[in-house]
Amino acid sequence: MMIKFRSVNRDALLRMTLVLLLSFAAGGAVFAQKNREMVVYLKSGDVVYGRILSQDSTGNRQISNDCGIRMLGPEEIDHIARGGFRRPDVKRSGYYNHSAVALLLGEGMDGFQPKPSLTMVNGWHWTQRIFTGLGIGYEHFGRGVLPLFAESKIMLGAESLSPFLSFRIGYSFPVEKQTSTDYYSIVSDTYGGIHLNPEAGIRIATGGMNSLVISIGYHYQELSYRENNFNGWNNYSKEVFTNYNRISVKLGFIFQ
Repeated sequence: MMIKFRSVNRDALLRMTLVLLLSFAAGGAVFAQKNREMVVYLKSGDVVYGRILSQDSTGNRQISNDCGIRMLGPEEIDHIARGGFRRPDVKRSGYYNHSAVALLLGEGMDGFQPKPSLTMVNGWHWTQRIFTGLGIGYEHFGRGVLPLFAESKIMLGAESLSPFLSFRIGYSFPVEKQTSTDYYSIVSDTYGGIHLNPEAGIRIATGGMNSLVISIGYHYQELSYRENNFNGWNNYSKEVFTNYNRISVKLGFIFQ
């Protein structure tokens, strides 16, 4: 026998989350756009920040910043990108660690039930904008679970203040056993399930190679358990599935 519970108003929750994701990303992009300056990456490995005053037909450019005006030739320049309202002190590529704490907000069978979430991702950023890694965490949905997941993160800019999109997919393993629901029932097995977490957020450079990250997203978790009922006249066994649909509000740091 199989019984499957689904959270109430899941479609409404999905629509609201989508609106929040789009608004969060768009708002961050507009704010970052208003504060951009040019960032000139040199073949020597140096980076020059400022406004481009002029460019001639041979590719020479005049750059103005707090240090004055500098002339750069095409043989010195690797590429040019938009900058931010302050210096983006981040590496072009390399190792990163993303550690975060979150609240998972939503309506359960017993009313409003915020759930805690702690996660840590170790990975590699291939450019200043593309991040991929593997993560582990701890979350509690009435019982503790251990999510293992893959993460991909796309920064929508290389500035000190940059919006980003993120997606996590994986599987959560139970670390605590489901308790029996009544006197005549015994839970024989507790199972994990699929873990999904798309998000949008803002990365804020905090100096050095590190950044503060704030995000909001949709969090889906499926869990189940097998329950055996022995009441003397109607013995049965059933597998009970619970689908948790939550809005995640997350605060974390990226260390590079």
